[in-house]
Amino acid sequence: MAGVIDMTARRTPPSSLLTRLRGRTPGLGASLLAGAVAAGLGLGVFAVLVMVLWVSSPYPDSGPGGALRIAAVLWLLAHGAELVRTDTLSGVPAPMGVTPLLLLVLPVLLVHRAARDAAADGGEG
Repeated sequence: MAGVIDMTARRTPPSSLLTRLRGRTPGLGASLLAGAVAAGLGLGVFAVLVMVLWVSSPYPDSGPGGALRIAAVLWLLAHGAELVRTDTLSGVPAPMGVTPLLLLVLPVLLVHRAARDAAADGGEG
């Protein structure tokens, strides 16, 4: 048994391609996919909210296409885009913009109010 080599004592080194892929950060494709998923989820949240409000409204004038357009406009405004409103009373187009953090004011105020009410009630209910 002098010619037998113990194979468990030696590990074969991984291939150079495998070594390069292990230390590599996610590429452009993965980053683009993650960004598209994040944007789609954000737009989806606005779409669901606006569609629920549209369905529950007593006077749904513009139809589902108009409601989805409003959701897209709100999403753009939340990301700092400035939109132009063309149908004004004076007939002059007016730019419309919202500070992105301004859309967080209402949810933050509602959470603050709920916390204040819960603290005032002693946590009952």
